[in-house]
Amino acid sequence: MLYPLSKFLEEVRSPKALLTGVIVSALLSPAAFAQNAHLATIDSGFETTHGLAYTITSDQLLAKGPKHRTDLFGDHPYEISLAAFVSEKGVVMIHAERVVNQSGASNYEDKALSDWPDGAFRSDGATCIEVPASEIEGEHDLEWLRDNGFEPSGALAYAQYFATTPDFNDEIVITLLARVASCTPELDPAAALSPLMQSVVIEPSAIKG
Repeated sequence: MLYPLSKFLEEVRSPKALLTGVIVSALLSPAAFAQNAHLATIDSGFETTHGLAYTITSDQLLAKGPKHRTDLFGDHPYEISLAAFVSEKGVVMIHAERVVNQSGASNYEDKALSDWPDGAFRSDGATCIEVPASEIEGEHDLEWLRDNGFEPSGALAYAQYFATTPDFNDEIVITLLARVASCTPELDPAAALSPLMQSVVIEPSAIKG
């Protein structure tokens, strides 16, 4: 899914809703979290454990996570694993997810194919956003970044990259955020994000099991 960094950013799906009733009991139990984890820690980074097998590593940035949770987006329940590579100046955030009801909700064919991290990913390209500090509270991912060493407010170069399995049920989302002085017409957001791209190695791996 496209993760809103503030109310100024577009969401691909409708706003989040709370899980209720039996879904809450089933998906939010400690046993379910362990079973539904889609990122695992490896040397220098992380590997996905669902149907889209990748490793994401860095010897330049500090690894944080993974954290596992569930949420509803557009009435579709998702299992979400979150991790990041963090510095004071930028962050590479990783989401590995599964659509629980197997509805194929993670379809990004409306976005252009990208050559980064590889040709399986799609993106709308890089832009610059201004995130007020007042918008951090209540934004799960922004609060998590703040708690893990990156202040996600102010002027930020921003891009997201999406890959999915052919059935659109397992996905990886790579989010890049780099601190910039201001969002001016002269700024090249892609150039501002280039050091972050070069700081991580994202590559396919063998599916286990």
